[in-house]
Amino acid sequence: MPKAYIPHNQSAHGLAEEQQWARLAASGEPVKGMIVIFLQKMCSVFHEFEPAWKAGALNPESLPYFRERLSRRVNSVLTAMENNGLQEIAGYTDLQNLMQAAATAPSMQTLADLAEPVHQANHKVTDALESS
Repeated sequence: MPKAYIPHNQSAHGLAEEQQWARLAASGEPVKGMIVIFLQKMCSVFHEFEPAWKAGALNPESLPYFRERLSRRVNSVLTAMENNGLQEIAGYTDLQNLMQAAATAPSMQTLADLAEPVHQANHKVTDALESS
């Protein structure tokens, strides 16, 4: 098995992200690796929701369901961070605000618009994990 990870995404941004995730996962610090996994699950759901909404694949009447699902995904990250004493890490407060924004979103478009802020919060937490 190869010792070095060959990233899937070859764009500069994607390459840097994947290499950072690989470093954290291989750091020998399980907390960091697990938080990265929870962050990626959260980011993925928002990044899948946004284009599905834009493509017209989602019913606007499903707003209560998606509010609950997406806010719960952010809450999973927050709970993992809390369980491991990471409430003071950069990005934690951003995630709290994003969870509230998802839980109270007045429209599906508002939920879709959270994809980029979620992505940025993911970067902030991941960077903080790597520098800690």
